[in-house]
Amino acid sequence: MLQLLLHIDGSAQTTITLPQWGNAYTPLGSNSMHLVDRIDIQYNKTYQHLHSTVKPYLREDIASLAVAYHKFDSLNQREQFNVNYLSADNSEFVTLDEKSKYYRSNLGFFYPEPATFYQFFTVKVNPVIANSFGLSSDSSNLRFVNTRGLELRGSIDNKVGFYLYATDNQAIFPGYVSDRINKAPQVVPGEGVAKIFKEEGFDYLSSHGYITFNATKNIAVQFGQDKIFIGDGIRSLIWSNNAKDHLMLKINTKIWRANYQNVFTELANYDGSNIYNSLVHKKYAAMHHLNFPITKNFHLGLFETIIFDRTGLYGAEKGFELNYLNPVIFYRAVESGLGSSDNVVLGTNWKWNFLQRFSLYGQVVLDELVVGELLANDGWWGNKYAIQSGLKYINAFGINQLDLQYEYNMARPYTYSYEDENGSSYTHYAQPLAHPLGANFSEHLLALWYQPFPKIVINNTLLMANYGTDPTGENYGGNVFLDYNTYSNEYGNFTGQGINNQLLMNDLVVSWQFWHNASLDFRCIYRDLQVSASGQNANELFFSVGVRLNEVLKQYLY
Repeated sequence: MLQLLLHIDGSAQTTITLPQWGNAYTPLGSNSMHLVDRIDIQYNKTYQHLHSTVKPYLREDIASLAVAYHKFDSLNQREQFNVNYLSADNSEFVTLDEKSKYYRSNLGFFYPEPATFYQFFTVKVNPVIANSFGLSSDSSNLRFVNTRGLELRGSIDNKVGFYLYATDNQAIFPGYVSDRINKAPQVVPGEGVAKIFKEEGFDYLSSHGYITFNATKNIAVQFGQDKIFIGDGIRSLIWSNNAKDHLMLKINTKIWRANYQNVFTELANYDGSNIYNSLVHKKYAAMHHLNFPITKNFHLGLFETIIFDRTGLYGAEKGFELNYLNPVIFYRAVESGLGSSDNVVLGTNWKWNFLQRFSLYGQVVLDELVVGELLANDGWWGNKYAIQSGLKYINAFGINQLDLQYEYNMARPYTYSYEDENGSSYTHYAQPLAHPLGANFSEHLLALWYQPFPKIVINNTLLMANYGTDPTGENYGGNVFLDYNTYSNEYGNFTGQGINNQLLMNDLVVSWQFWHNASLDFRCIYRDLQVSASGQNANELFFSVGVRLNEVLKQYLY
């Protein structure tokens, strides 16, 4: 049981006892994500049970981190605001006292606390609104996003948590986003299929939900429709939130200080050709990921993922391969025993926090590798791997609340692809599961996060990428949906081959959080794409202003 102490009338103190709530996860991309990373780097020794590589975070873990952070007396005004924000956002797991003015609300029936529009028993209900309007240099027409919906979370019998998010959306995106949607076709990045709206716009639904419960003290279970993200970077080459949410069973086990996660999920084998004619073919994935703190500041992770389908001779779905439900066995051994040719991907990730200012992180993903061919350095097509390396710098150059991040990502041609009509490719719902560029790319990212005042945050992300696309009828390894046996050259392959594309993009957002999870956003995007085959540049400059309530800021970085 948790005790909540509130100042009701300014002179008396009332004690209210709340039941232990069922757990839920904070949304990927929310304000909490960066704040938790800052605390993890600055005060890692305070709360050692957080595994920042495994996202999203449980609300209970964020609340515990915020409580530990409260113990420091040297917090400046902006840091105090941030820790109050984290506490209020996860108030069901925080004990408050009368000194925490941040939690007081005078709106009566609605907003009993700033983070909750309406609450009954152990259920919190919030509206979801996102409206933005902008202009793009590629068109005189108005660009906009209109999102409205509902978010709720709560618990049943104080043991089972649940979460629901559902919105209806209409949007006319900047030109480069619309072009990507039309190529899918009509799949909104990170979402599902969309209907045409006002000729150049899109109308789509977005919803996900799940239940959670603790099987034991150290085993947490989640079942439902959601996304995951494995890594400490802006991108993930292991598993990202780039694609649509998916049905999954996730089992998270904490053994001493180690974190072991199993994910069994159903994906959509959809490349844009069969959405209106028949049911989308199903495919499946199983992943286990072990993250272990070698020291208090150095974490090492190992993962194995297998993606497969079980479609019969006449297209009949056979369902999930039960042998892959084994939570501890190596999938490669199971695959071999089954006589299957499923797609196994292996890899590692790491993170090293040092000097309470820096975090060095990275990933290596191995899709297929022959050491002899690698040492020969002759560009054999079958050496398929991806590499990430990055550095975070907190309070850069002694400036409080100024954070910088540099990240490098690359994926060799044909990485993530497979040979069985996308049944085992690293894709879901016409989108890559890892990086939005697919494969055959290298990129540099430089991100800035600055909080000059408690309620104002400046975000800027600079992207420089080099990637290869395919001439008609060729396969140079960038399109992860193509059969890799149709490769154009057996040897002499290199990253960026084919039609070379040079991309420069900058996304600047200034946000004023005028109420809890309510922000006014000013945005400017500049994008320049140079394509070697045409010798022409495609420039786009986009400005927008918008209001968000309980909705994460969407980024389309490609």
